[in-house]
Amino acid sequence: MSAWLGFFKKEWTESVKSYKLLLTILIFSVLGILNPFTAKITPAIMENFMPEGTVLNLPEPTALDSWLQFYKNFPQMGLFIFILLFSTMMSKELEKGTLVILLTKGLRRSTVITAKFATGFSYWTLAFMLTFIITYSYTAFYWDQTIVQHVFLAAGCVYVFGLLLFTITLWGNTYFASAYGGLLVTVIAVITLFIIAIFPETASWNPLQLLTSPPRMLTGEVALKEMRTPCIIAISALFVFLLATIFHFNKKRL
Repeated sequence: MSAWLGFFKKEWTESVKSYKLLLTILIFSVLGILNPFTAKITPAIMENFMPEGTVLNLPEPTALDSWLQFYKNFPQMGLFIFILLFSTMMSKELEKGTLVILLTKGLRRSTVITAKFATGFSYWTLAFMLTFIITYSYTAFYWDQTIVQHVFLAAGCVYVFGLLLFTITLWGNTYFASAYGGLLVTVIAVITLFIIAIFPETASWNPLQLLTSPPRMLTGEVALKEMRTPCIIAISALFVFLLATIFHFNKKRL
C-alpha cells in the first residue's frame, strides 16, 4: 500500500508541476460561469444582431436554459479538453523509459496503472464538480430551479460517461504507447457508439444515452429507470478497460 501511495503522490506532484491542476481549475471554472452567463445574455445578443425595427418576442431565460448550456458546453468542450490534457499519461513515460527504473526496483506494474487511473479519476472529479457547483450556484442565484427535474442524477450520467472515456483513453495510451493512439481509440469508441445509436432498439442499453439523454431528464421526458441499463453497462465497460490495461501492461515489454 505504501508503494501505491508513493507512486500516486509522484503522479500528483508531477501533474501539479506540469500545470495540469492549474489548467483544470481555470478551464472548468470558466466553463461553470459560462453556462448561466450564456443563458442570461443570449436574448440580448439576438436582439442586437437583428435588423433595426425587428421585434422579437423571446421568452425570458430560465434555469432550464442554464442547464441546457451545461449539457452543451461540458460534453463538447470540457470532456474534450480533459481527455486532451491526460492523453499522454502513460505514453510519455513509456517513450522516455522512466518507468523501467521504478519497475526494476520492485514496483508492481498493476500499481502503475491503478495509481494513474486514480490520478485521472481525481482530476475528472475535480473538473466535473467545479463546473457543476459553479453552474448550480449561479443558476440558483438568478432563477428558480424547481422547474428542473433530476439535476444531480442527470449530471451523474455525464460524469460516468466521462470516466468511461478516460479509461478507454488510458487503455489506448498504454496499448499503443502514444498520445495519438489513446486519442484515436477514444474517437473510434465514440463514433462506434454513435453508429450503434442509429438503431432505435439500442437506446435501452447504449452508454451514449448517458451523454444525450440528461437534457431530456431535466424536463421529465426521460424516466430515471431508462438510464439504469446504460449506466450499468458503462460502469462494467469501465472496469473491463481498466483490467485490460493492467493485463496488457503486465505483458508489455519495456
